[in-house]
Amino acid sequence: MTTDIKIIKPDDWHVHFREDEMLKVVTKYSSRVNRRCIAMPNTSNLITSSDQAVSYKKLIESNSHSKNFEALIPCYLTESLNIDDFTYALQNNIFVGGKLYPTNATTNSQHGVNDIKKIYNIFEILEKENSILLIHGELNRNNIDIFDREKYFIDEELFQIRNTFKDLKIVLEHVSSEYGVDFVNSNNNIAGTITPHHMLLTKDDVFKDKQINPHHYCMPVVKNESDLLSLRRAACFENNKFFIGTDSAPHQAKDKIQHDSLKAGIFSSPCSLELYASIFEEENALENLEKFSSINGPKFYGLDINNDFLTLNKEEMIVPEYTEEGNIKVKNFFAGKKIDWKVS
Repeated sequence: MTTDIKIIKPDDWHVHFREDEMLKVVTKYSSRVNRRCIAMPNTSNLITSSDQAVSYKKLIESNSHSKNFEALIPCYLTESLNIDDFTYALQNNIFVGGKLYPTNATTNSQHGVNDIKKIYNIFEILEKENSILLIHGELNRNNIDIFDREKYFIDEELFQIRNTFKDLKIVLEHVSSEYGVDFVNSNNNIAGTITPHHMLLTKDDVFKDKQINPHHYCMPVVKNESDLLSLRRAACFENNKFFIGTDSAPHQAKDKIQHDSLKAGIFSSPCSLELYASIFEEENALENLEKFSSINGPKFYGLDINNDFLTLNKEEMIVPEYTEEGNIKVKNFFAGKKIDWKVS
């Protein structure tokens, strides 16, 4: 029986640090295990300029758990973006890429892009600079079922983006469906991130008996067991096209339970790597964890693979119910449950 796993230190290619006191509390949980994290730019004050990106990066790193932790910042793409500043920031490694939020698809996406063709000029710049287009791949319209938003985005937008910009490197983030897995696998220059919660939950864990579990509510929502199983296969079995993106997204616990304005987001950073290890063990694929956690991501982004290592021990840990500090109280994912792995 395997009692410990030594892996190259991982990276998290999709995480939310938020702002202000929340940022100061939650940053240490992502930086405890990761060498790098991509910090999502859909903060209350959107990250759309090079100056904002530099400031946000410094703020995150100054509150991190590790001295060599690095925050990577993508640009929040809008139709009114300053193109000269955006190009400058890509060329000087201030922005790691550009993040596309279709309008009203998720938190703070009301300023996202309504007509994606209007920012095709930005995709041209990303393609020319060999930079990444990161995508929240959902369409939110009244005639689209919440469980079909990813499929509609792929069919109506992503196919055309892929066919128009054949050399553009794209990350379909937090892939949530078998349909999304199949699309990533069948197209060149495209990769996907997979969260732990999309490999652990189905819609019955969120929507049951006309009640919503707010702490399992996220965007994109978790789906059917067949989707869960497809995501597990994609992550666990030597697939070069998928890597860690926890989409750890904290909200105050009191805000999560207000059903009149349900906030999407699951906070998994206190146990994210341990959860991935447990999933890989359940799939008899522990030997592939390092590839998913530490190799596939930097290779796709064109960055160096990390030099340092960490060890996971076969040791029981109980996830605390909440992360609490000062005025911050966040419900942890997997709260109160046992995980059989623990970072040394």
